[in-house]
Amino acid sequence: MSLWSLASNASVWRGYDYYKQGKVVSYEMLSDGVYEGYIQGSTDDPYHTVIDVEHPRKSHCNCPFAEGRRVICKHMVALLFTVFPKEADAFMDAVEESEKEEEFWRQEHYKELEHFVKGLKKDELQRELLIALIELEERDGRYW
Repeated sequence: MSLWSLASNASVWRGYDYYKQGKVVSYEMLSDGVYEGYIQGSTDDPYHTVIDVEHPRKSHCNCPFAEGRRVICKHMVALLFTVFPKEADAFMDAVEESEKEEEFWRQEHYKELEHFVKGLKKDELQRELLIALIELEERDGRYW
């Protein structure tokens, strides 16, 4: 399991942004699969980050979000993507695949809705339309 797949969605996206913006100031390999880096964040001093690609939960960072916790932060993700750009490509490929799948299922749902509507009789269609309009108005907080 990849380090980025263990991170929150927000951490992965922010880490990807940091990677694309070149916020990894420096990095080096400490041992096989373990990398240390300094990532420029919101403070003047870069954050000290260590990632362990074999044991992601052993990764750590001194940023306020991750310090003292077993979480994957955006700085760890940025370091991972910098060291392994193919991981960034894999992430974006997964995003694109997910978006394609979501669009496919959305279109399938619209086809089902169309089939449902076309199968209704006039009085059934009017009743369903009225129910839908009332639900829309209630969601907007308008009650007539």
